[in-house]
Amino acid sequence: MYGDGNTTDVLQEQGTVATETGDETRGPHALLLPLLLVALIITTNGLSLAAFAVEKRLRGHNNYFIINLAISDFLFGIVLIIPCIHTYLGHFPLPGDDWCRVFNGVSRSVEFVSNLIIVTICIDRHRATYNPIGHFTTRSKRKAIYANIAVWVASLLFWFSFSTIPEFILGYTGSSSCLPWYAKNPTINFVTICIRFIVPFTIILVLYIRIFVKIQQTTGRKHIRKEFVASISQSGQGESEQEGEEDGNDMEQRPQVTKEKGGQKVAKRESASEVRSATKTLLFVAIALFITWSPMCIVTIAYSIDPAFVNPRLLGWLYLVPLWLVYVNSLLNPLCYVVSQPLFRKTVFGLISNPIRYCRG
Repeated sequence: MYGDGNTTDVLQEQGTVATETGDETRGPHALLLPLLLVALIITTNGLSLAAFAVEKRLRGHNNYFIINLAISDFLFGIVLIIPCIHTYLGHFPLPGDDWCRVFNGVSRSVEFVSNLIIVTICIDRHRATYNPIGHFTTRSKRKAIYANIAVWVASLLFWFSFSTIPEFILGYTGSSSCLPWYAKNPTINFVTICIRFIVPFTIILVLYIRIFVKIQQTTGRKHIRKEFVASISQSGQGESEQEGEEDGNDMEQRPQVTKEKGGQKVAKRESASEVRSATKTLLFVAIALFITWSPMCIVTIAYSIDPAFVNPRLLGWLYLVPLWLVYVNSLLNPLCYVVSQPLFRKTVFGLISNPIRYCRG
């Protein structure tokens, strides 16, 4: 049911070799290094959430999706404590197969939420680019919250239905390795990497290319900031726009005036700084997703072609590198916010250097 004889032999051999070599080489570093990564993930995403909490100007429509991304990465960092102990001990730390089944569902769900949120951000940016007035006038924080909740519900329902429930029904036991039931079937395992990474990233890539092309067409290959500042200056509001950008207020919204046949019609649009920071954030997060997930995708495809490719006698500890590189994505995401949003960067550095100021405020 779970694959042919070659697949089963390889997985059994993998567990045997891991036990033989693990006892000889496993030391404090096998626990400390993974825990250091987990601590960095929890700390950076915790700082991100603290920045959103203390700085009201960061809590705009676009950043409500970023907040949800930070929450998912923060929770995923907590979930990763179990794999850290698992890597050190060489077996799943919680007793019983039921704990393993539930853990697989929870870990996959929280991890998948992060990728779904990036897709949601890209869809929202695509609409903002191709229908800026309609997007600006119909968007709201409540809709963003509903979209974030929908992402969590969809991820939890799918992965518990796909991963956890079948294990209870089939009575599947992953032994000490805590492998999910589909890990022994190369075909189904390939389907999972398509669901987790290939399909979401393809959607992100296609939509972002369309966003980039549209921006280039709209601005005439000039920086988008110049067009917005020029149009707002004509309506007598150029000075206030420039002051807002100098202050780093990326979330501030100002109207853009458009003229029509002998009259004026005020059409609200996103400010230049808001468009710029949202687009840059999406770009950096998408790049981080590609860098961290591609090696694992390659390994999974190789395993689907021939399970012998993941034989630890050939790859050894290198098999763990793509797996943990996926986890690094949760660390890179908050760094992307710092790079792309000046106000976010200023708030985070302020929390680090002088947290008492924000507590008093």
